[in-house]
Amino acid sequence: MEDKTEFKAEEIDQVTADLGVAEMFKEILEEQQRISRRLMQVLRENVNFQNQVRGGMQEELEIFREQQRGEQFTPILKAIAAVCVEYRSLLDDENIIGRSRRKLQLLFDELEDILADYDAEVFKSEKGEPRRALLTKIINTVATANPDLHNKVARSRRAGVIRNGRPLYREYVDVYVFDASLVNVSKSEFASNRE
Repeated sequence: MEDKTEFKAEEIDQVTADLGVAEMFKEILEEQQRISRRLMQVLRENVNFQNQVRGGMQEELEIFREQQRGEQFTPILKAIAAVCVEYRSLLDDENIIGRSRRKLQLLFDELEDILADYDAEVFKSEKGEPRRALLTKIINTVATANPDLHNKVARSRRAGVIRNGRPLYREYVDVYVFDASLVNVSKSEFASNRE
């Protein structure tokens, strides 16, 4: 009987040891699952952080692209526009002949090409067009009896340069201004001419 009791005691020790090992394996498995969940959370946070960094870098890249398109060159383009417009009248000078005239023409063409490369264009208003206030500068006013001509271009003195709807160099113009006193003069002249 002692053998059976001994055997049972060994069995109980073995079962207890097996339960301890099973319990230990269970704890190890739970710890691995906890570590796996934490690792997954850290990986998700890492991916989110990378996306935020990538988004920020994309915004900066767009800013740099915009600058590359020419915004940082605006002061230089304004200077080129001024030179192009101010001195183009030299081509009208009769004292400049032959080769010098051709070189000047090429110079101004190159300046206009530089402006065109950055989406700027030279413009000139036609007589009778409405004056564009933001793009023009009034040099002189011309009195008129016709109210329909009020604030319309009478003469373009110097071309302007525009880029993306904003002036790099304003056009110099003379504009018509309605003068009511001229209406009475015009009627009296008309009446005297009729007689």
